[in-house]
Amino acid sequence: MTAVSKRRCPLAWFLSWLSGAAFVAAFSAAAVVLPPGGLTVTPSGSDLKLSFATASLNFYTVQTSADLQQWTNCPPGILGDGTAKTVTMSNAASGGLGFYRLLVQTPTRLGLPQNLAFAILGYSCGGIQETVSAGFDVTNGYPTGVVDLSTSCGGSGKGGGYHTTKHTASVVVTWDFAGNVISAIPLTNGVTVDPTTGADGLGDVIYNVGSVAYLVVPVPAAPTGVTAIQTNDSFQVSWTPNGVDPLAITSSTLTATPVNSTASILTATVTGPATTGFIPSLQPQTTYQVTVVNATLSGTGHASDPISVTTSLATIKPSAPGGVAASWSNLNPTGATDTLIANWQAANPGNSPVDQYLVTITGSDGGGTFTQTVSGTTLTAYFGVDYIPNWSVTVQAHNAAGWGPVSVAFNLGGL
Repeated sequence: MTAVSKRRCPLAWFLSWLSGAAFVAAFSAAAVVLPPGGLTVTPSGSDLKLSFATASLNFYTVQTSADLQQWTNCPPGILGDGTAKTVTMSNAASGGLGFYRLLVQTPTRLGLPQNLAFAILGYSCGGIQETVSAGFDVTNGYPTGVVDLSTSCGGSGKGGGYHTTKHTASVVVTWDFAGNVISAIPLTNGVTVDPTTGADGLGDVIYNVGSVAYLVVPVPAAPTGVTAIQTNDSFQVSWTPNGVDPLAITSSTLTATPVNSTASILTATVTGPATTGFIPSLQPQTTYQVTVVNATLSGTGHASDPISVTTSLATIKPSAPGGVAASWSNLNPTGATDTLIANWQAANPGNSPVDQYLVTITGSDGGGTFTQTVSGTTLTAYFGVDYIPNWSVTVQAHNAAGWGPVSVAFNLGGL
């Protein structure tokens, strides 16, 4: 067992299982409770000893909470090595009611993809070996380091002898917080790189083990400062990341849940560290509760506190659909069983979603007029008509405010 921390954290009184790789541990002064896995709790006077098994290269963090909602790291994270560890919370029993859990994270290995390593080194004889040393760049905040590449190639020399040539190169690499390579620049002679620290003060950690570098980022807390402003039939949602470096966010999920309405729950996903996004297809005069959830490489955080926003009355009709076109299929010279396929681009919905399209085709030479109504998410219509006349195709969009203007006609010649 290894004592890791002397930081003071509150006393825990309950025991329960959490989802994923996190566990809540608790104990009473009268008896020690052994959790079903993850964390063993032992009172020692006024101290609290939290013990747990580790697996090599996993990253372990003991966290505390007063309400099972917001969690705070007690000691610094611990790199697993296959042995048991003990974290000592000094004077924990004097802190009052509280909870502990063990957060287990699998790190991401930093390196170069083999195809990129080959493009830089120019050789690959039985694979390219990498030696990585990384930290955080103090200027841009991203994981940065040096990757030394090498491969050994054998061949026959003069006189029939066999020799081996070792090819090497060194590269300055910058990664994003998902471990993807942002840039890789070969080092020139005399240039050195200091990968700086292994922690950036925002919960992100890089540790170097042998010739390998590993990245760990925290799971984000619930976003704050959420706003939602209606733009046509969409909410433009903004938020502020919380408890994590904004650069580490890999995606955000936006949800609009209708209140006292049969309207559908709407979701949208924004990739990367963006802090704004859109939720489309809002129904008019409907109250929605809007939440945001951030995710990092390590997992998905808690949802933000919901905000209530009521959409406006539908007053703007959709625009005319653009890009109307048509073509023939299933041609049959002996009868009127040919298929005219009409397609178009989605109309601007106005301030409520397009719920239907009206497609009209009119034939020359007495071909007649035919109409078809399709759903607001459909952008194709099919008509079984004779290909001999020329046909004119138009499309019109509808929403809660009414029918919008008719599109420019597309003329399809007979064959």
